[in-house]
Amino acid sequence: MSGDRSTCFIGATIWPGGDAGFMAGGLLVKGTRIVSVLTPAEADAAALGADEVIDAAGMILMPPLADCHVHSSSTLFRGTENSLPLELWSFHAINHGRGVTDEAARLSVLLTAVELIRNGIGSYVDHFPQAGRAAIGLDAHLESGLRVAFAPFFADLRDEDLLGIPLDTELAARLLPLAPRRAEEIETLYRGLAVRLRQQGHGRVELMCGPNAPQRCSDDFWKLWQRLQDSLGLGSHTHLLETYPQRQLADVRWRGGLVRALDAAGLLHDRLSVAHGVWLTREEKELLARRGVTLSFNPVSNAMLGSGRKTIREDLELGLEVALGTDCSNAGGRHDLFEVMRHMLVSGRDPGSDFRHWPKPGQVLYAATTAGAGVFRNQAVRGRLETGAVADVLMLDPRAPGLAVAPVSPASIVAHADARSVHSLMVDGNWLLRNGTVTVLNEVALIERASVVAAELRALAAETGPAIDGLQAGYAAWQGSAFQGVTCSCCAPRLSPRSMTLA
Repeated sequence: MSGDRSTCFIGATIWPGGDAGFMAGGLLVKGTRIVSVLTPAEADAAALGADEVIDAAGMILMPPLADCHVHSSSTLFRGTENSLPLELWSFHAINHGRGVTDEAARLSVLLTAVELIRNGIGSYVDHFPQAGRAAIGLDAHLESGLRVAFAPFFADLRDEDLLGIPLDTELAARLLPLAPRRAEEIETLYRGLAVRLRQQGHGRVELMCGPNAPQRCSDDFWKLWQRLQDSLGLGSHTHLLETYPQRQLADVRWRGGLVRALDAAGLLHDRLSVAHGVWLTREEKELLARRGVTLSFNPVSNAMLGSGRKTIREDLELGLEVALGTDCSNAGGRHDLFEVMRHMLVSGRDPGSDFRHWPKPGQVLYAATTAGAGVFRNQAVRGRLETGAVADVLMLDPRAPGLAVAPVSPASIVAHADARSVHSLMVDGNWLLRNGTVTVLNEVALIERASVVAAELRALAAETGPAIDGLQAGYAAWQGSAFQGVTCSCCAPRLSPRSMTLA
């Protein structure tokens, strides 16, 4: 939609977002903003002066879903190794990533975009490992039409060194990521991206600091993180305490705890979102909540990689802002927040648990929309359909299989909706999906070319795959020592931080 062209939706059922209820009515959009949410009578009147009128009878209008932890670079790695713990799985992921070219990076971002669009996701955080190709990724994001918080990786420490994971040194050299590792290189990269966005962007794509994880950054890189966020006014996104070995390491490196160290460094605030947090203590969750941090819950990838089962109920009860994420295609599966919403809904429903405190559908739908939109710095991105907000609108068809015959409610959407329910998607006043057809990208041509490039990447990775598989015996012995006395975060009592020591 260009300029001040207006579109009026009539005859719809509207969920404005937040804690609002469903209502009959319409929506008036002008340019890139929502003018007003309308009653049925107001919608009929507004339609008389609109440039386009959309009869949304029988449809649900709501804020698009927001995916708050994605690695778009992994989309060409679909169907590869996903049956190992994170620390060992990551060797396979790096192995597939080392063959990525500029074309592969672009295709991966755009193929991710198609999947997100078809799943009703209008905005996402792209935690981007291929920092050396960040400019390529940025161009693809601008092309995709989606709303993106773009967070290129930086780190200068590696898990195999920090955790004592046994790894052949020659193999390690072959697997080293091809990414900037010096602080001055990262700073130059970020400042260049910030200039490009000021010159070419229009608020739909924004830059975020993307430290891989706090423990993978030296003290100098923590200072770099502080400098970038403060001088460029950026939000930040990072992994946080995803696995038990990370918890052990953090408690050795930061005697007062990692979360308190982040707070002391000025890195804990409402511009920070963190992924996972499986091994956070109650006190750490309370501190995150007080500082306004958003936590991205990634239950599918956590389960796939054996990182631990996070019961999200406690996070909600402590007032922590919870959003949802789908993580890597080769770890979390589909970029499908309908699936993740159902996982959140059933989280913590253990036998004998207090059912009165199980997550409610309204909390889940809020996490998938309004909470997720909160990570964006643009004040008009609200995750709500309301006057002055960006014109981001998801249209669901409740007559589609799955939702058919269900009453219109948060419970129905969370428990029964899926990609078949997604009828149309508008972001920033532009249609990305209309009547089930992707309008912003050539989906067929994209998939054809991406299939060829993905096969090439798999062929290259196959040369080193057996050597990585050969690490399993040594890794299993290391794991047995590292996890001594602990099975997982739900099957055995969680050790207190004071009793955790590095194996």
